[in-house]
Amino acid sequence: MEVLLSAVLGDLVSRSISFLVDKYYQQKMGMGVDLQCLRHLLLRIEATVLEAEGRHITNRVMLQQLQMLREGMYKGYYLVDTIKNGVLQHEMVNDEVGDHSFSFPKLRPTKRLCFSTRTFTMAFQGEDRKEVGEMLCSLLSITDDMKEFLVFLKGYPHIHRQPYSQHLILEKCMFGRQAEIERITNFLLRESLGAESLGVLPIIGPARVGKSTLVEHICYDERVRSFFSSIVFCSGSDIGSKSFADLRDSGIVKHQSCVAHERSLIIIEFIDDGDVDEENWRRLYSSRSCIPHGSKIIITSRSERFRNVGTTQPLELSLLPQEAHWYFFKVLAFGSTNPVEHPFLESAAMEMAAEYRCFVAANFVASLFRANFCTQFWHLFLRCHRNIVEKHVILFGEHPYTLVQKNHGIYLVENFRDPKFILVNGYKTCLRNDDPKVMLHEVHTGTSKAHGKFEVLVWRSRIPPYHEFVMSCEAQAQQHIIFKRKRFLA
Repeated sequence: MEVLLSAVLGDLVSRSISFLVDKYYQQKMGMGVDLQCLRHLLLRIEATVLEAEGRHITNRVMLQQLQMLREGMYKGYYLVDTIKNGVLQHEMVNDEVGDHSFSFPKLRPTKRLCFSTRTFTMAFQGEDRKEVGEMLCSLLSITDDMKEFLVFLKGYPHIHRQPYSQHLILEKCMFGRQAEIERITNFLLRESLGAESLGVLPIIGPARVGKSTLVEHICYDERVRSFFSSIVFCSGSDIGSKSFADLRDSGIVKHQSCVAHERSLIIIEFIDDGDVDEENWRRLYSSRSCIPHGSKIIITSRSERFRNVGTTQPLELSLLPQEAHWYFFKVLAFGSTNPVEHPFLESAAMEMAAEYRCFVAANFVASLFRANFCTQFWHLFLRCHRNIVEKHVILFGEHPYTLVQKNHGIYLVENFRDPKFILVNGYKTCLRNDDPKVMLHEVHTGTSKAHGKFEVLVWRSRIPPYHEFVMSCEAQAQQHIIFKRKRFLA
C-alpha cells in the first residue's frame, strides 16, 4: 500500500512539475509570438511602402495614409531592434564579458544559435511586452484599410528608375521628406488668388538639415518645371538694392523654357544671419510688381527672423525622428547584408546612429561600417569614440557633434591604434569639385599622411546640389591636448 501511495504521489508531483514547466514555456513562447507577429506585420507594411514609393501618387489623402504607414514602420522596426539589443546587453552581462556597456565577445556557432532563439523570450517582460502589444494594436489599426489602399495604388503609374538595391536608392534620393516635398509642390503649383500676385514660402531650419537639397529636388520636378518659365537661384548676400527683375537677370538659372506665360520661381538662400538685412528685404519685396503674376519665391534660412515674411505658413525643417533616422542608417550601413548575422555590429551601429543624427554624419559612419565588417575594428573604434566624447565634455562641456553644429573647434583622433589628435577649426559646405582631398575615413583609420594644416572631405553628396562637406584641420601632439585639459580643470 505504501509503495502504491508513493508511486501515486510521485506521479502527481511529476505531473505538477511538468504542468508548471509547460505553462512557463507557453508564457515565454507567447511573448515570442507577439514579437514574431510584429516582425511579420512590419514586413507586410514595408512591402506596401516600397511599392507605393515606386509610384507617382497625386492623391493627397493617399499620401497622408502612406506617411502614416511609413512612420508606423519606422517606429515598429526601432522597437524590435531596441528589444533585440537589450537582449544582447543581457547576454553580455551574464557572460561577464567587457568592462563597458558594449563589447565584442567571440561568438561560437552554438552561441549564435542560442542568441537568435532567446531573442524572443529573455528580455520580453514587463514594459517590453506592453510596448510590443501597443505597437501591434497601433499598426493593425493603421493597416485596416491597406487592402483598399493597394487597390487604388494600382491606378497610379510607376516611377521609371534603374533597378537599384534599396541601399543605393537611399543614397541617391531624398529620404524622409516626402510630406515636405508635397507641401512645397502644392504651394508652387497653386494659382495666386486676389490682389496678392507674389507667393512667398520661408523654409527655416538649422545648419545641414537639408534645406538646399530639398529645394534643389523640387527644382528637378517636371511638374514645377512645366509650370514656371524660369527658375533662378540667388544668394541673400547679393540682394543689396536690387529689384526682383535684377535678381532674375543676375541669379544662377536652374531652368529656362520658352512658354506663353512668364511665371518665375526665385529661390533666395540666406546662409548666415549676417546676410539677413530686413531693410533690403522690404525694398526688394516692394518691387514685386515688376515680375509676372503667379511668380513664387522660396526663402531658405537658419534665422527665425524670416518666419513672418511669407504669404503662407513657414515650413520648418528639423532632424529626422530617431526611428526614421535609425531605419535610414541601418539600410546604409548594412546594405544587402542581414544585420541579424552581425548582432554586435548592429548594436554598435545603433549606438552611433543615436549620437549622430544628421545626414552627413550618418552617411560617413555608414560608409565606415560597409568597409569594415570586423568586430575588432569597431571595438577599438567605439572605445576611442567614447574617450573622445568624454574629453570634449570635460574640456568644453558639450558633445563634439553639438560643437560641430555650432562651428566650434573639436578634436579627432588620427589613428585610434596610435592616437594623434587633430584640431578641427572649421566646417563648411561647398559645391562639388574633383580636386584630390584627404578623406575623413583615412584620418580615422590612420592611412592619411597629412601633416600640419590640411582640409578633410567628410562626405560628398550623391544627389543635387552635390555638396561637399569639408573640415579644416591641423595635426597636434597628444601632449598638447593633455596640457589643455589640465589647464581647464585648474
